[in-house]
Amino acid sequence: MKDAELSRELKSGTVGGLYFFWGEEDYLKNRRAAEMKQAALGEDETLAAFNCAEFVFGDGEFDEAAVENALLSSPMMGFTGLSAGKKFVSMTFSSVDSLKSRGGRTKEEDGGAGAPDAEEQSAADGANGSGEQEPKEKEEEKGGRAKNRLLEFLKAAPVSEEDTVVVVKAVSGGFDGGTEKRPSPFLREAEKFMKVVEFPCQPESRLIRWMERHFAEYGLTPEPEVCPWILRSAGRSMYRLSGELTKTAAYAAVRIEEREKGAPRVVTLNDAKECVTASDEDDAFGLANCMTDGDAAGALRYLRIKMANREDPSMILGQISRAFTDLYAAACFAADGRDASDFAKTMKMNEWRAKICYRAASKVSPGRYAEAIRLCLEADRQLKSRAGGGSTGVGGGGSAASGSGVYAPIERLVCLLSPSARASSASPAPLPVRGVSNAGGR
Repeated sequence: MKDAELSRELKSGTVGGLYFFWGEEDYLKNRRAAEMKQAALGEDETLAAFNCAEFVFGDGEFDEAAVENALLSSPMMGFTGLSAGKKFVSMTFSSVDSLKSRGGRTKEEDGGAGAPDAEEQSAADGANGSGEQEPKEKEEEKGGRAKNRLLEFLKAAPVSEEDTVVVVKAVSGGFDGGTEKRPSPFLREAEKFMKVVEFPCQPESRLIRWMERHFAEYGLTPEPEVCPWILRSAGRSMYRLSGELTKTAAYAAVRIEEREKGAPRVVTLNDAKECVTASDEDDAFGLANCMTDGDAAGALRYLRIKMANREDPSMILGQISRAFTDLYAAACFAADGRDASDFAKTMKMNEWRAKICYRAASKVSPGRYAEAIRLCLEADRQLKSRAGGGSTGVGGGGSAASGSGVYAPIERLVCLLSPSARASSASPAPLPVRGVSNAGGR
């Protein structure tokens, strides 16, 4: 089921039954769930309080009894005796994949027997009788040995489409849905009895239209370069973007109404630059890109911002190392003639970010990134050796701004990757390409 189909269901007032929301965009999942709650419960806030149950479960958590009680209760009716509509139950899971459990008999049911028999052991180990390991999907399908507690509960859940709306949300990062051609066993099974809706990371064109509508709520129109610049700076998370858009819109409205009365109601690029906070990950990626491009001045500008914010130098170096590892992997894929979509699938990386990595890395040889990774390792050793000497800590000895303090190894890393430094030193042998699919994996 697509989000557009769900939207049509909402407009027609036909929502009901079991829904499973998954995908990378949590903002859209939660917004749709809120709309479904409103459609199911109506306007009466008192009745809504009685007819609604919302659960949030952490890693490995699931209270089946509490959820079942909520599902078994009947919708409360108002004083007129008319039905209050439907009841609404939502469950949010930080990790659906952590709810795996083994089927079959327990030790207690087997009279306390300590070891399984040969057949059980073979199934538990995923062996196919010839000593070879079977794929995980085959193991789950064959006898149902590895089961998901949530999936098994939902199959038997007492849900009536006439009076109940149940929304199950898998938080981004806590559920592996597989691919379009090979969905995970959970998804294949869920689609048989639930309405499964994916909420992927949105393409740039849709995000820009959404941002323009957000500004329009303030009676503002952004200049053409504003929305793309905010996307590049703040990233694509709609939760993060909504906060940055609200700040920028409020700032622009105050500027127009109080300081520049009569000015056009336009959000300028300067408004965005005054308000938007760049994401750490994008800063690290930009810093790494400047370093491999030999733009020492640009790299130091990124670094100075992090230093001014007194960020932990170990965290900064970790972000840079991760960015270089991703870029190195992308460069290896490009050198092998593999495309960006192949890179994204193999690395299990967000497609938008994968395309940016691939575009940046396809113009650079893998050896350049191998050199950068080696220098990151050396900088890490220097940071840890300073920690051993008791001189670390953001407020520790030496002035970070002068280059002699805790940030000095990172500043040295920037300088070593500048064109003059590379020209005066022999480049080390590139890292082996074998096994690169594990580099920077998600």
